[in-house]
Amino acid sequence: MKLTLCLVSSLLLLGGSLFAQVPGMMTMQPASVPQGTDLGANNTVNAAGIALGNRVKLRGFVDFAYSHLDNELDTDDDRFTTAADVDFLLDFSPITAEVHLYGTTGIGNNFGIEQAFGRYAFNRDFNITFGRQVTNLGYEGDEPTDLHAVSNAYLFDIATKHPANVSLGGALGLPTAHFRKNYVDGVRANFNNGRFGLSLGLHDKYWVKDDLNDNIALDIAASLMIVPGLEARLGYAHEELDSNEITQFNTWIGYSANDLTLALEYDNFDLAGTDLWDIMILANYQFTNLFGLTFRYAHEDLEIGATNLDSNRFTLAFLFAVTSNFGVNVEYSHTKVDTNNVTIGDGDINEFYVEGLLTF
Repeated sequence: MKLTLCLVSSLLLLGGSLFAQVPGMMTMQPASVPQGTDLGANNTVNAAGIALGNRVKLRGFVDFAYSHLDNELDTDDDRFTTAADVDFLLDFSPITAEVHLYGTTGIGNNFGIEQAFGRYAFNRDFNITFGRQVTNLGYEGDEPTDLHAVSNAYLFDIATKHPANVSLGGALGLPTAHFRKNYVDGVRANFNNGRFGLSLGLHDKYWVKDDLNDNIALDIAASLMIVPGLEARLGYAHEELDSNEITQFNTWIGYSANDLTLALEYDNFDLAGTDLWDIMILANYQFTNLFGLTFRYAHEDLEIGATNLDSNRFTLAFLFAVTSNFGVNVEYSHTKVDTNNVTIGDGDINEFYVEGLLTF
């Protein structure tokens, strides 16, 4: 496994001139080349939004989607889902704060505080954040506006969004939370000078625990903007359990050149004795201000006891910017699952999505 990590990390560095990331939503105008990394940066002060006064901005989105799941491993699933997010950004420099409120329907009705954190900036480069924050590791963002498609890349992440898929992870004894981009309470030290970003966090959980008395979680992430548009990141997270531990190593590299986005990501997990590694390749091209197209491939390889499971997921997404604030996205994803577990069995999963995404 150590050899695998070394080989993949080497491939990521050698492939740096080929891959990229464009931050932000897919239904936007073509972006210019990013000049610096946003890891560890104070993004509250200069964030876009509706000014509610000299010190408060408002932003958010409404996301409405239809999804169809044709699942040979379990039951089919059709549903509408609605999600809304309202963010308040407060600037009392050197102290800033953000409060993110959310609501979802379609897979249960959930309403509450998604993120709520404060920040103290010692200077332009160094700051400390404290409160409820999204975890750093992973190429994809935590919001629909941060994705290059309608769904997330990996099978085990989308399983939590389709009840018919939950039995797949449940049968394997995996955590029901996303493996990436969870919301956790804690404190984080951040450094960002534009080209280089570093973040070190102490949390009460990262995946499954919510207890600082006996169990803690740590994470560290570093990012380098090698040249404008070419960014590489490395990250590691560790969480103590009562009798075991969960760890994650994540790395990705991306290159953004105006209309083109390419990215490559690799993860390696130790899930309390369960080994999981995955790889994701993404390509997005904005043909016009109106239309963009994304192709994405994700492979997951899981070993738990005597069970081996491989999944290969292909995604094609058509992204239409009706206006600068409203987009319509269409996605088709196909996953092939191969396993020696006779309870789960081999099979295909086909997904179809239609999404309307309003931002403000």
